[in-house]
Amino acid sequence: HLLLSVLPRYIAMELKTEIVKRLSAKCSAEENRPNFHSLYVRQHKDVSILYADIVGFTHLSSTCTPEELVAVLNKLFGRFDDIAKKNGCLRIKILGDCYYCVSGLPDPISLHARNCVQMGLDMCTAI
Repeated sequence: HLLLSVLPRYIAMELKTEIVKRLSAKCSAEENRPNFHSLYVRQHKDVSILYADIVGFTHLSSTCTPEELVAVLNKLFGRFDDIAKKNGCLRIKILGDCYYCVSGLPDPISLHARNCVQMGLDMCTAI
């Protein structure tokens, strides 16, 4: 579950398969050395990325305790994750008060741009 909390499912499954393969392979000592040079990179055409920054976050952070701020962001980003699923988007990163998601990954979606626009509109409504 740890991998799934930080990576998209398809990448986590590739990593899991590769780790199991390496652990079960009967290799020489040289081949058995940990090798972290594998890259799980693919080219994707026709995707859209949404980057959302919360306006007024700096002011909000100065008026709340750290605990209150984390609770507010956790609740808000949880809502954003639900909205992302509804709109065919995948969260790829949260950094401070910034939320990044993509549509068109891991499977192509012809309406990727519409999905991200609708995601943004729904995020505004959620706030």
